[in-house]
Amino acid sequence: DPTDIPLTPEPSIALIKAGTYVDNPPTGASPGDVINYAFTVTNTGNVTLTNVNVTDPLPGIVISGNPIATLAPGASDNTTITGTSTITQADIDAGGVTNQALATGTPPTGPDVTDTSDDDSNLEDDPTDIPLTPEPSIALIKAGTYVDNPPTGASPGDVINYAFTVTNTGN
Repeated sequence: DPTDIPLTPEPSIALIKAGTYVDNPPTGASPGDVINYAFTVTNTGNVTLTNVNVTDPLPGIVISGNPIATLAPGASDNTTITGTSTITQADIDAGGVTNQALATGTPPTGPDVTDTSDDDSNLEDDPTDIPLTPEPSIALIKAGTYVDNPPTGASPGDVINYAFTVTNTGN
């Protein structure tokens, strides 16, 4: 009989999600600004993974580059898969965007392996947080119109009507 040395496959994957906020005019966080995301996928196992995908539940995010066809054991890819998200007023009101993505890879045998993203480590699963600085501000314009009631000329009983214009000048 031949000597049989079993080698145990240990598939594993890790994902890091990093975001960069792009401040478009006007200066300061405003709807329409974008966050560009870079995804670093690492094969932390001992078998080659195929069909490596990143999914992200962030509403409105556009993911490009899926899938990575193959990823060898120990290899990392930080250029293939990217994402872009457009800032909304709700994001600004919340003070930022916080979420996580999911990497999935298919080993030669067995079920797919997955990892929830971390912001800077293959060993953790912390969300990626992009703070958006709130800049509350308000402006008030008060205008008055004098109404000259009889007798003519300024006298008790005359009226001043005021109009107020309030503007949210913040973000």
